[in-house]
Amino acid sequence: MRVLLALVHYFKGEAESRHSSTDERRRDQRAAVLRRAIESWRGALGATTTLTIETKRFERLRGAVDSLDIVVVTNGTDHLLDEAFAKARGVRHVTAQVDNPRMLGFAAHRLLAEARLRYDLFCYSEDDLRIADPGFVDRLRAFQDAFGWKRLLMPNRFEWNPAGPTLKTWIDGDLRPGATETWRDPLPDEEFLHLPMPGRAPVVFRRAMNPHAGFFALSAAQLAHWMRQPHFLDLDCSFISPLESAATLAVMKTFPIYKAYGPDAGFLEVEHLDNRFSSMKLPGA
Repeated sequence: MRVLLALVHYFKGEAESRHSSTDERRRDQRAAVLRRAIESWRGALGATTTLTIETKRFERLRGAVDSLDIVVVTNGTDHLLDEAFAKARGVRHVTAQVDNPRMLGFAAHRLLAEARLRYDLFCYSEDDLRIADPGFVDRLRAFQDAFGWKRLLMPNRFEWNPAGPTLKTWIDGDLRPGATETWRDPLPDEEFLHLPMPGRAPVVFRRAMNPHAGFFALSAAQLAHWMRQPHFLDLDCSFISPLESAATLAVMKTFPIYKAYGPDAGFLEVEHLDNRFSSMKLPGA
């Protein structure tokens, strides 16, 4: 399994900004978050090491995938990627130049398309998402093997926050009724899917009422299908904002999107390396 990760990253410090990508006070924090996101992929899917006590040796083991190429896509020099760190972690830096930095995700779409013949799995991620499961790719493949490549599985995002309602909070709950019907209705499909699992109840997936995750992963067949659609690279930003549209709308127009549901939400998950959603003060809370 050859995997390509296109990680979209932007930072340009401004005084008194409320946005994490432009808040100068959070420069060091955001640089650390970017490093954690990159290292999570390299650590979870790349080569690992076993300490053999008997021989007092470190033994290198193959990774969870055959190869993992990580590309960080930035808008010119507006970024926090340290070149020494990038070299140490095997990261390729690709610069785009867009007038509106919120459109940067669409440049990553082009990068995935240009690499369509060289990989088996194509991943898009915002710069503050962390994975921890070495079986992440296997779970994506299990879903496709069971339910076909014309359906897309998205991860559930969570925040780990000791000050939250619980330590772990899933942050992408249902949107208001009608928020996504414009794109869902042309792609009718089952509301629930069930994946049999040995020794336990089946894993339940639901057609996502909130498909956003800041992430998507496409097989080669799915990428080819998306590229054949008239809306490929149409730069449509009508789902919330350009950020959410690049991460979600482009594939929502192409595939019925599912997420693991209820107690099974952790079947496929990514950690949002922030706590702004789990710290929200909600009416009536």
